[in-house]
Amino acid sequence: MKNLRLTFAIWFAAAFSLPTFAQREDKLINQDWSFRFSHQVNANAAHRVDLPHTWNAQDALGGKQDYKRGIGNYTKKIFIRPDWKGKRLFLRFEGANCVSNVFVNGKHIGEHRGGYGAFVFEITDKVEYGKENTLLVRVNNGEQLDVMPLVGDFNFYGGIYRDVHLLLTDNLCISPLDYASSGVYLIQQQVTDKQAAVCARVNLSNGTGELRKAVVRLQINDGEKTVYEAEKEVSMTPRTDVQAEDIEFILTNPRLWNGTRDPFMYQAVVTLIKDGQELDKVEQPLGLRYYTTDPDKGFFLNGKHLPLHGVCRHQERAEVGNALHPEHHEEDTRIMLDMGVNAIRLAHYPQATYMYDLMDKNGIVTWAEIPFVGPGDMLIKVLWISLLSVKMARNS
Repeated sequence: MKNLRLTFAIWFAAAFSLPTFAQREDKLINQDWSFRFSHQVNANAAHRVDLPHTWNAQDALGGKQDYKRGIGNYTKKIFIRPDWKGKRLFLRFEGANCVSNVFVNGKHIGEHRGGYGAFVFEITDKVEYGKENTLLVRVNNGEQLDVMPLVGDFNFYGGIYRDVHLLLTDNLCISPLDYASSGVYLIQQQVTDKQAAVCARVNLSNGTGELRKAVVRLQINDGEKTVYEAEKEVSMTPRTDVQAEDIEFILTNPRLWNGTRDPFMYQAVVTLIKDGQELDKVEQPLGLRYYTTDPDKGFFLNGKHLPLHGVCRHQERAEVGNALHPEHHEEDTRIMLDMGVNAIRLAHYPQATYMYDLMDKNGIVTWAEIPFVGPGDMLIKVLWISLLSVKMARNS
């Protein structure tokens, strides 16, 4: 019995003396929010909602011109575990329309203006560890003269209509702070049937006050097989949100993404390592392809003519408005494939990341738009030309 206790003690000490691997955690926090409009001052006015959510699911789709446009308040209690101290915490919103102000425990964290792009705020130093913290998100879908689109032939739904994540990372991480991106950009410099030259741009972030040395590892995988691997030593600048590091590489005889005939994608795995320990990891798909357009002959993918048979898609449907769930995107994709679609126009704004993933995986050529649409864009052009004319007149 004594030997057994000794063995257990040695095992226990060894287990807890092993280096800890502070890999990132991505927690979906869509459940159990409380919602009320700003004009509803009654204490009992708030009611529970789960995200994605819009307050215009009924009135806007009912054809009303005066559907509700104003300020909605979303609150949520979230327990911040004491063992999270020493990590970095980020709130990542995939989309809220159209001006969002975020508060933690009554303190303003930041504002995001724009209804269709993801945004992120770091809350590492704003929370109380070992306690319940209160999140408040005030979302305003009222007309904003500095936020496009100003008008359009579609509804301006209000609400947090896409997922919200709590992201936990090490103090050294692949940065989510560049417009809420993954932190990994795969830039195709030149692609042919014979070779593909690509630059992997990795955004790093050092949350400490000291210069830190680390290693960035890049792997390009074809299924379980690694077709390329490289490492780069980096010096991470103190208190830096975004530090870009490039790794350029060439794949010979690449397998190309070829539309619905062969929507093949490699997987790029970027790992941040320090002293042999994996601190962070991000995976991104990589579909290699090249294309050209000709006004007389049409669209060419990887050197071959591809007749495009497409549809136009808005991110909305009956009963839910624009607060779509994965199954809605999947159903739309199945319908398109049944129709023989091989191209799509996503109008008139960036749509959910999951929709782009589905288009990639199913080989559908995708045209994505920014929300610069409607008479508002002409007004801005006129104002810009007027200001330019005034400046030229002053300089003449």
